Amino acid sequence: MAEIQAPPPLPKSQPSFGRRHSTIIKLVGVGALVLVLLIPLAMITGVLRDRLQRRNDAVADITSAWGREQNLIGPVLGIPYQYKFKAVKEMPAPDGKMERREVEETATATAYFLPEMLHMSGDVQTQMLHRGIYNAAVFRAQVTLSGKFMPPDFDALKVGMKDVQWKDAFVTIAVNDLRGTRDAIVLDWDGTAAARFASSRLHDGRNRVARQR
Repeated sequence: MAEIQAPPPLPKSQPSFGRRHSTIIKLVGVGALVLVLLIPLAMITGVLRDRLQRRNDAVADITSAWGREQNLIGPVLGIPYQYKFKAVKEMPAPDGKMERREVEETATATAYFLPEMLHMSGDVQTQMLHRGIYNAAVFRAQVTLSGKFMPPDFDALKVGMKDVQWKDAFVTIAVNDLRGTRDAIVLDWDGTAAARFASSRLHDGRNRVARQR
């Protein structure tokens, strides 16, 4: 009797391309979706940037006539004084040649003194101004400063009283933006009132600031 042989095994089926690269296909799809969503995001960002620029222009237009942020410095008492220093200069010698000599010269500087007591009071009123659809908050303020200066002490600066120029003493009150001042700044010094304009001479390289104790 002839022996019956089993049929050969069927070849295994290969997985499809989608199954073999499913992870890569998903990543590509997510990346494409992100790129598509970036288009409206870029459009919205451009609109927001344009609106912000228009808003800044409207606020700048309002503040150009009203006045910008204000900083008040002072009052500070300034008193000029003279001091001597040594310098080396070229001077003609008896034989006609130039030689370097050490000479003593006199210059003028200013000492600044802060008040021993300072009191500030103010009445501030806010207001909202409009430019189209944009708003800007502004304010009006009536500020009063009152204080007391002690007699200046030049011993700490090692300045002799004979070198102090009392007649040229002044009081400094600095305001960074004068467009915001509607009325003249009035100084009442020991009962004597006089209109003053804000200025600052606090940046002289030789100037010194002292605090009375």
